[in-house]
Amino acid sequence: MIDLNLCNPQHVKALHNIKETGNSSLSDFFQAEIDEAKAKLVIATDTVSIHRLQGRAEAFQDLLTAIDESFKVVNRS
Repeated sequence: MIDLNLCNPQHVKALHNIKETGNSSLSDFFQAEIDEAKAKLVIATDTVSIHRLQGRAEAFQDLLTAIDESFKVVNRS
C-alpha cells in the first residue's frame, strides 16, 4: 500500500493529475498489467512464480489505488 501522506507533494500532485486530466491510458495500462499477471497466476506452477506474479499484481493495484485516492491528499493541502 502506498501511503500518500508520506509522499512528496509533487508526487501526489502527479498522481492526481493522471486522474484529473481524464487521460485513462496510463490507468488502462496498469489494469492490463494486473489482468496479465492474474492470467499468468492461473497457470503458474512453482511458488516463486506465484509470489512474483502476486507482487506484480499488488504493485500495479497499489498504483491504481493511489491515483484514485490522491485527490484526498491534494485537497487537504
